[in-house]
Amino acid sequence: MKDINKILLLMSVVAFTAIVFTQCASQQNVISAGSATKGVPEYVLQKSGAQLWAESCIRCHNTASPATFSDVQWDVAVKHMEIRAQLTRVEAEKVVEFLKSAN
Repeated sequence: MKDINKILLLMSVVAFTAIVFTQCASQQNVISAGSATKGVPEYVLQKSGAQLWAESCIRCHNTASPATFSDVQWDVAVKHMEIRAQLTRVEAEKVVEFLKSAN
C-alpha cells in the first residue's frame, strides 16, 4: 500500500511539474520593439530565423526537423538553448518563430 502511495505521489509531482513548465513556456513576454533590439548586432537583425537556427544549432548537434516538436515543446527547447548556447533574446525569438511556422 505504501508503494502505491509513493508511486501516486511521484506521478502527481511529475504531472504538476510538466503542467507548470508547459504553462510558463506558452506565456509570451510583451516587449516593445525598440527595447528588444537595443544592443543587438546588426548582422543578427538581418538574419532570418532559419539562418540563425541552421548556424547556431549545428555548432553542437544535428538539427531536428521543425516537425519534430510541438509549438510548446519548441518554446521550452529554444528557451533552454537560449541559455545554454548563449543566444540573444532576438536570436531565440527569431528561431522559435521559424520553428513554429515550419512545424
